[in-house]
Amino acid sequence: MNAHDERFNRTIQEEFIDYHLEDLLEPHVFNDKLMDYLLWYNGTRPHWGINLLSPIQFLVNNYNKCNMLWPHTNN
Repeated sequence: MNAHDERFNRTIQEEFIDYHLEDLLEPHVFNDKLMDYLLWYNGTRPHWGINLLSPIQFLVNNYNKCNMLWPHTNN
């Protein structure tokens, strides 16, 4: 499980933090951008490990019995 966490941390570092270092001086700006990135990461970004689906697409396609209503977020 730790390997999965470490890989996720590396992805966040390489895909987001390295490009937004200047925003670390204003935490609320950085956090807003990070939240947008995480929504994209989980809702739109294709992941090789799950056949180029986003995590949300994978859950909806494979766990039909889930009673959760998936929210739609607007930018």
